[in-house]
Amino acid sequence: MKRLTGIAFALSAFIVGSSIHPSCASAQETTGKGVKIANGYTKLESGLEYKIIKHGTGKRKPQINDHLELNIVVHELDTVIFSSRKMNGDKPVPLPVTAPKFKGDPMEGFMLMVAGDSAIFRLPVDSMKKMGNVQPWMKSGEEVEYNVKLVSVVSDEDFKKDNAEKEGKQKGIDEKLLKDYFAKTNIKPMKTASGLYYTITEEGTGNNIKAGQTVSVNYTGMFMDGKKFDSNVDSAFHHVQPFELEVGKGHVIKGWDEGLQLLKKGTKAVFYIPSGLAYGGTERNQIPANSILIFEVEIVDIQVPGKQAETDDRLIREYLLKNNIQATKTESGLYYVITTKGLGPNAKPGKKVTMNYTGKLLNGKMFDSNTDPAKGHVQPFTFTLGVGQVIKGWDEGVQQLKLGSKGTLFIPSGLGYGEHGAGGDIPPNAVLVFDVEVTGID
Repeated sequence: MKRLTGIAFALSAFIVGSSIHPSCASAQETTGKGVKIANGYTKLESGLEYKIIKHGTGKRKPQINDHLELNIVVHELDTVIFSSRKMNGDKPVPLPVTAPKFKGDPMEGFMLMVAGDSAIFRLPVDSMKKMGNVQPWMKSGEEVEYNVKLVSVVSDEDFKKDNAEKEGKQKGIDEKLLKDYFAKTNIKPMKTASGLYYTITEEGTGNNIKAGQTVSVNYTGMFMDGKKFDSNVDSAFHHVQPFELEVGKGHVIKGWDEGLQLLKKGTKAVFYIPSGLAYGGTERNQIPANSILIFEVEIVDIQVPGKQAETDDRLIREYLLKNNIQATKTESGLYYVITTKGLGPNAKPGKKVTMNYTGKLLNGKMFDSNTDPAKGHVQPFTFTLGVGQVIKGWDEGVQQLKLGSKGTLFIPSGLGYGEHGAGGDIPPNAVLVFDVEVTGID
């Protein structure tokens, strides 16, 4: 059961420069000064153009660390790129206020609004690309337009105070519901200091799981009425395979991170998780806000540190031997082959690199490509090297290449998508094979 990251995470990819090169990320002062231009727009020094189309009744403009609720639609030409209403069930989305991260960052414009305002913000795509803010849907010569309604502005102090009051009240409600449930079902669970309840139905062997260890878990998640919402042992949920995670790293809800450390390999248990240790007041897919969750869990395996890296290395070496490939290995465990050397110096961290690529698993199954029309995005891929915009295997491997280089990267799972995988195409602990070509270095 993965932790909710929130729709604000998806929103950030469109409005706060999540792909900005650090050298372009200096904060801008938000003064509201600008020059009036055509059609009622004002152009700020940063290049962001805006127009307030409806004035609200709010009195307070957003400040750094405030918390906003807003509705936003992002357009390029007549194409809707992002709609918060569509993604969030017609509800406003939360967004923390941070310092603008690049010239023209729409956050600068949001800080000129008050609650109830509706506004249009626009910025040329070419300006965004110059500052490193590159998204696959952007077309040179066009403008990105943001239609925004600011619903509310709350200071960080008031936000935290309000949340604490809500959480305190909900904690009492959850506790009563759980006690009533246990009395009705004649369950006698153990309780931790945090409010987590659990029962052990079958004791395992060895030591308890520790934070930092990777475990494989079978689970079924239910509500208090017995209705299932997720399972990896029930084929109705279409993912019948053990769920692997690193414990104590916040990859799952708090109730799991705590509860797993009470168990051993082979243990079967049930967690009764109050909402404050689950998804709290946030709705998560089919899980309503403030839901108490019940999980039946079984610890299938506890990995010995380094075991997966050893497995990946063995799989790569067997693949190379089988296919008669001579590859170079780095200290991190990455293997690579250069088939065309290219010209000039190697790509260096901080440079914008443009690539063609095809990604496959060791069994030859292709999971992505920007040269195969079947994947629907036949266009060069541009990113800033060495700043975490791509998986670690790419950030390291591309630094072995020059302009015009062609080669293949053999990436162990620890330098790829790790124990979680990526969607349905890249399973957990998958070794990745990328055929790559460097078509540009800026």
